[in-house]
Amino acid sequence: MASEAVLKYLEDTNRPYSCADVTVNLRGAFSKTIIQKTLDALSEAGKIKCKLYGKQKVYAAIQLDNNEGPSDNEDYDAKIKEVTKDLEENRTNLKTIENRLKTLLATPTTESAKQQIEDVNKNVESMEKKIATLRDSVEVISAEEKKTILNQHDKYLREYRKRKRICSEMTDTVLEGYPKSKKNFLEELCIETDEAVDFKLTSQ
Repeated sequence: MASEAVLKYLEDTNRPYSCADVTVNLRGAFSKTIIQKTLDALSEAGKIKCKLYGKQKVYAAIQLDNNEGPSDNEDYDAKIKEVTKDLEENRTNLKTIENRLKTLLATPTTESAKQQIEDVNKNVESMEKKIATLRDSVEVISAEEKKTILNQHDKYLREYRKRKRICSEMTDTVLEGYPKSKKNFLEELCIETDEAVDFKLTSQ
């Protein structure tokens, strides 16, 4: 039965444990719900001790040694506090890691960002050539057509700069844990920067 297994485990280990600890250490022999009910029942029956630290319940076997004194209890409480503190620190670290993982997963992948930048580069280059041709052409165009073309140019230019910034931020995030230099990282992924290919934008 669960009560016998839990009580024996606490008496044999002679250490304080939370419900989650007992569930894991019994290797899934019983569900967490059953373990929690069993621990509470044993505590109410006076067979084990239960102490509450914040929102965390910690359980331990009752020592039957008659030589146990106040100092033993104090050491026992200290161990419980230490285990509880470690548990809270691990939970905080886990939350930090989960938040960082969510941020990374929400960021476009390197390949996706690279393709987006290439597409924008092509659009910008095409618009640059078209504008240059129109400026040098003797053919007269209406003010409305010119305004439309220049607005499209500005739109692609803003989009290009936006995606370039996203790519740079994503690259900087990856480089925080990358053992080599930024140059090596870009070369391994075959990413070419504007500076490397001498690409320059021309404002209207």
